[in-house]
Amino acid sequence: MKRVYFLHGFMGTGETHFSNQVSSLGDGYEAILIDLPGHGNSPVEASDNYFEDALKYVISQMKQEGEVFLVGLSLGASLAIHIALREPELVKGIVLTGYSPYIPEELISVMEKQYEFFLNIEENDKETAEYFMSLHGDKWHKTLKKVLYQMTYKYPSATPEEIKSIRVPMLLLNGSNEMHEVEAATYMKKLNNDIRVGLVPDTGHTVNIEEPAIYNKILTTFLEANK
Repeated sequence: MKRVYFLHGFMGTGETHFSNQVSSLGDGYEAILIDLPGHGNSPVEASDNYFEDALKYVISQMKQEGEVFLVGLSLGASLAIHIALREPELVKGIVLTGYSPYIPEELISVMEKQYEFFLNIEENDKETAEYFMSLHGDKWHKTLKKVLYQMTYKYPSATPEEIKSIRVPMLLLNGSNEMHEVEAATYMKKLNNDIRVGLVPDTGHTVNIEEPAIYNKILTTFLEANK
């Protein structure tokens, strides 16, 4: 039986971000929903060195399971590609969504404004703050600060050399509405022609949530092709 690890995005959980994908997997696959440090039911809290510690957390679980597929959204996609770079022998293939290997210059100020908004989320958007509390419990605000700082000011970029070096099967499936994600698909394909890329029309950062039927069909095709 092939194992598929689902790695969620910022302030989500495995269940909230990937429930539609888990229900679509056929026989022969074991879906493993990972709650990343500080999120959901994870027993590990968010640390100052968030991305590196989250990498180690997921890798430690993979080493107990053996070779797996990694399916990642946003933050989870960044983790997936860096796991594939660091421990390729543990990775059967990776599927990235809502991913860019770098932050474009024109988005830096946008992300800094977003950082300030989320730091004061209880005042700016009380409903979202209450939702985060319901998902993550009392640790939610600490998690938000740790992850948001990392992804805003210490984004885990993938260098051109790293992208060229990827040898595990890889699919990048972004939405067509965000120009930087469209450009990311082209950029990565130019660097490594073995990477499969796709854009789903009229979707944004979370293709798997916005268009689950389309996403699930492409995901299943990729998994079956690399069994």
